[in-house]
Amino acid sequence: MPDPSRTSLARARGGAWLTSPFFLGALLLGCSSGPKIGDVKGTVTFKGKPVREGIVNFMNPTEGGGAEARLDDEGKYEVKGLAVGDYLVTISPLMVWKDTDPGKSPPAPVEKPAPDIPVKYRQQGLTTLRAKVNEGPNEIHFPMTK
Repeated sequence: MPDPSRTSLARARGGAWLTSPFFLGALLLGCSSGPKIGDVKGTVTFKGKPVREGIVNFMNPTEGGGAEARLDDEGKYEVKGLAVGDYLVTISPLMVWKDTDPGKSPPAPVEKPAPDIPVKYRQQGLTTLRAKVNEGPNEIHFPMTK
């Protein structure tokens, strides 16, 4: 049978490393590692009016990765936790399921009609929209014109 005084001492010593200055410093340094991130919010407009439906897509062409956010009724979007960097931005219409070939194939996703999102802003190779995301809060608006 183990000696109770030695077991208690081992438990006390075993937990002592949790409160040591070295461990606490390492823990704090570990929390600050990882990519720097920013939160982005803004408004998407077409000819000065809010785009009420769609998806804002952020794509980082050099580092990879990205994010997307859905537009609300006022044309506003918000993305939290986006890695700091330069992004290519597209604005996409919402997708809907449509039976394009009734009785012959299942419904397929198609773009919902969106006359307030010109084609040039929907495609990576054509869009002129860019965003530079900095650490912390960012406010970036996307005014689209024809």
